[in-house]
Amino acid sequence: MDYQKIKDESKSISDWIIKIRRELHEHPELMYEEFKTSGLIRRELDKLGVSYKHPIAETGVLASIGNGNGPCVALRADMDALPIHEETDVPFKSKIDGKMHACGHDCHTSMLLGAAKLLKEKESEINGTVKLLFQPAEEGGAGGKLMREEGALENPEVERIFGLHVWPQMPTGQIGSKEGTFLAATTFLDLTIKGVGGHAAVPHLTRDPVLTSAQIITNLQSIISRELDPLDSGVVSISAIQGGQAANVIPP
Repeated sequence: MDYQKIKDESKSISDWIIKIRRELHEHPELMYEEFKTSGLIRRELDKLGVSYKHPIAETGVLASIGNGNGPCVALRADMDALPIHEETDVPFKSKIDGKMHACGHDCHTSMLLGAAKLLKEKESEINGTVKLLFQPAEEGGAGGKLMREEGALENPEVERIFGLHVWPQMPTGQIGSKEGTFLAATTFLDLTIKGVGGHAAVPHLTRDPVLTSAQIITNLQSIISRELDPLDSGVVSISAIQGGQAANVIPP
């Protein structure tokens, strides 16, 4: 393949990719609710003549391009949005209150559709298979794991899989990568602190769970500073806390 030609062809469909991205951005859906999103993906794949499997992992789409005679690689994009109210003034802002594509998955999905368009046009030159994984539930729902469990990486077996993530801090036209681990996985922690409630005017008669929670939140940061190799990276973020409901009552 002529890679300069592919680059030029990629630029020629940029407006088409942007249009799809903005349509996705206007209609964000949370994990395992990506019904309209997967519908848009299937609509565009149908126009391109790309075969696919749906549903997989509930709302996912698994497409395939190539003759199947050689190696198999996969390209992956996530589809779900976040439960965030969008406050931007762009003309394509979210039309769904409390939901927003704040993590760029609308970009990832439209970019993978762009790859599908280019690859389909050159399918006769592909001696093998390229699978396109449109993955649901990346934001904590283990959608990738479910796709794998339902056979997305088999028949034919995927030898290499590629993904990316948009990064606003990178200059347009540049990519960033490194050898080894690059982007981290996440896990979640829920703590319930129980104390002895009472009136806020007599805290000595209580066991204040709010104060205890504050101490725990502060000291959790020492996991990074004292348990992790200084040459490694890690993050502990406490993103939500809920205590009592009255200003003069220490909760139990």
